[in-house]
Amino acid sequence: MARMLLNALLRAGYDAFLASRLITYSKRHGPEHMQARITAAKEEANRLIEQWVSEGKRPDLWFCYHPYDKSPDWLGMEICERLNIPMITAEPCKTGQGPNGEWIPWRTEAQRGIAMADMNIVMTPADYDYVSTFIAPEKIARMDPFIDKDLLTESPLVSDPWADSPDAVRLLTVGMMRPGAKLDSYRTLASALSRLKSKNWYLVIAGGGPGREEIEAAFDPTLKDRIHFAGEVDAGTVISLMGKADVLAWPGCREAYGMVYLEAASRGVPSVALDNMGVPLVVVDGKTGLLAVPDDPDDYARKLDQIIEDPALRRHLGQGASNFVTNERSASTAAKQLKKIIDQVIVNAGQAK
Repeated sequence: MARMLLNALLRAGYDAFLASRLITYSKRHGPEHMQARITAAKEEANRLIEQWVSEGKRPDLWFCYHPYDKSPDWLGMEICERLNIPMITAEPCKTGQGPNGEWIPWRTEAQRGIAMADMNIVMTPADYDYVSTFIAPEKIARMDPFIDKDLLTESPLVSDPWADSPDAVRLLTVGMMRPGAKLDSYRTLASALSRLKSKNWYLVIAGGGPGREEIEAAFDPTLKDRIHFAGEVDAGTVISLMGKADVLAWPGCREAYGMVYLEAASRGVPSVALDNMGVPLVVVDGKTGLLAVPDDPDDYARKLDQIIEDPALRRHLGQGASNFVTNERSASTAAKQLKKIIDQVIVNAGQAK
């Protein structure tokens, strides 16, 4: 999404560029880690401002993608305060505060930057609800998740992983293998497929991670000849696999929204997912895929069964998915939305000076 936002800014006619590769994200919450990142941000701000002054390229606005508890935008705060330029954030959100509130100081810092911004662009109802607890409504803008098909490139497949089952419905799962929501999604899928042994399907799973052994064990061993674990593959290979799949089978437990669904839709592939969190923002039930009741493996199995058994439904939803990303969630649409938001921020900032 960060790359797509940058490209959308360019499409909108702005001279947008990546200002810095400084990392403020931290896996550890101790005050010494926070101080180290604040110090690094100030040093980087000094370097950037000196560079911009020498080049005569002072920026007009700071655009920050995804500030949250474990990654406050100290660099943006420093730059904007010193240069007196407006700031926009995109997808500000929160994460868990820790069992004993360890991340609360970090959240306070993240919120300081979000509150400092002239506008905050949110893409999910959950993020809106969070930001609106400490930000006035006029400083929050809604924007739909989108996809830039021009940035999706395919990598040639060494072989077709579905080739040994040419008559089977081609199911594809794409997801990292790690504890938490991802593991829950795999378990939901495994439970559903165990109910569909009599159906004609073959599943390819693209993904790797520390939970792979546990995830493999979650699938019924009698189905091992109908499931291919492709392991971790590059983004281009994922897009190529999507181009050959019939259905994206990814429950999406507690997904913020899931770019994978829009990627599949860009290849005309419908999805079967759960009606939870932000998934309905990118999978429209009956239009681009099917949504199942959360926490109900039986219903997810029913939805998978429905799409496996009905070729006409797959074609209908696949065409709907393609139309959706082309007409409603395209990069050009996003560029127009961004331009409207940014131009108003710049006008307001000019009036305030």
